[in-house]
Parts: sequence; C-alpha cells; structure tokens
Amino acid sequence: MHNLLIIADDKTPFNEIIDHFRKDFFSVYVKPLSFLKTNLDDLNGFDFILLALTTDETENFSMIQTVKENSVCPLYIFSKCIDDEDKSRYLEYGAEGHITIPFNSKIMTARIKSVLRFINKLKHVKQNVLKIGKLIISMDNREIVYDGVQIQLTKVEFKILKILAENKNMVVSKDKIIHYVWDEDSSATDNALGIHITRLRKKVRCNQAQIIETVWGLGYRLNHKLCDEEMNLID
Repeated sequence: MHNLLIIADDKTPFNEIIDHFRKDFFSVYVKPLSFLKTNLDDLNGFDFILLALTTDETENFSMIQTVKENSVCPLYIFSKCIDDEDKSRYLEYGAEGHITIPFNSKIMTARIKSVLRFINKLKHVKQNVLKIGKLIISMDNREIVYDGVQIQLTKVEFKILKILAENKNMVVSKDKIIHYVWDEDSSATDNALGIHITRLRKKVRCNQAQIIETVWGLGYRLNHKLCDEEMNLID
C-alpha cells in the first residue's frame, strides 16, 4: 500500500503508530539515525518519513537537509520540548510538519493517512495534456513541446492543431475546422485555412516529417502513428 520510514534511535514513542499502520497493511521500516549517513539512495522508495530529532540543533538541520535532498515525500519531525521559534526554523528548513513527543498515536496515524490520501488524489488528477510520441500538447495553457523544446503557435494555429489532435487518425473536414477555429466569421475561407495549415506544418513535425496530412476532397488528418513509430525507433 504505502512505505513508511521511521528514523529514530529510540523507537519507543512510535510503537503504537507502527502497530496502527501495519494493521492497515502499510510497510513500516524503522532505522537508526545513522541510516542517513549510508543509505541515501534508499530514501526515494518511501512515501512518508518520520524523523526523531536530537538535542543537537546543527545535527537536526543536517538530517532534515539530507532527507529533503534525497527524497520527494513528506517529512514529519518529532522532538521533545522545543520552543516555537525552533519549530518554525525547522519547518522553514524543509520539514512539512512538527510533532511534539509524546503524541496521540491515533490522531497521528489519521493525520499521516490524510496527507497520503491527498497526495494520491493529486497524482491521479487527470491532466488536460495530450501526448503523441515526443509531441506534448497542453490544452489548458496552449503549450506545445516537442522533444523538450517549446514550440510557439498563434491562437489560430493552436486551435487547428487541437481539433486535429483530438480526432486521432481521423479526417477532419475543412468546414468543421473553419467553424471550430473561426466560429461564425464569414471571412474565413478554405484559402485562409490552407495558409495556416502550411505555417503549422513548418512548426510541428515528427522526425522532420510532416504529420498533418491532406486528404484530398475531405480535409486534414493528424498522423498519430508517425509520431508513435518515431518513439519506437528511439526505444
């Protein structure tokens, strides 16, 4: 389910939350503080880290820095009897939360679970992004990226690309494109569309090949397959 790491020389304050999490099928690992000196590559494998601070402020800052530089998960720090100023400085240094020992294990367990649920929800939010091989089209902010390089498109060019991209490997008629791009603007013509298609073809290509095809008598089609084949060649 989730991997939880507790870093503490004395695990006694954490015994109850260890039991709570293991009953809920979490994988809980307990390591001494020396773990941070020799196992930095392993920190990326955890979803949440709990770190028990020492009485040495310099060491505490060093441990927090080590965890944050070698992992991307939330870090909660635990300590006994420190003032609000010290708590604030530790949080500003990178920890996501501070808990005073002793603590209520049920509340602590519920708090960590709620953070993990929120993170999981963020990870599964559907982004309005279309990927075609190495071509990435962000529908919300009109950003086009090909192989890591951003491509600048005009509003009209983007709308043409968008309607073609949303109709995978299907022919989109000229009339449908014109109506979508220019709405009821009677000044829009096949010729105007053709000019913008030509400009768009020069900007958006896969493996130096044009991916916007003309299907004579019908309209235009974005060749998804060409971009996918490009990725297969790279792999």
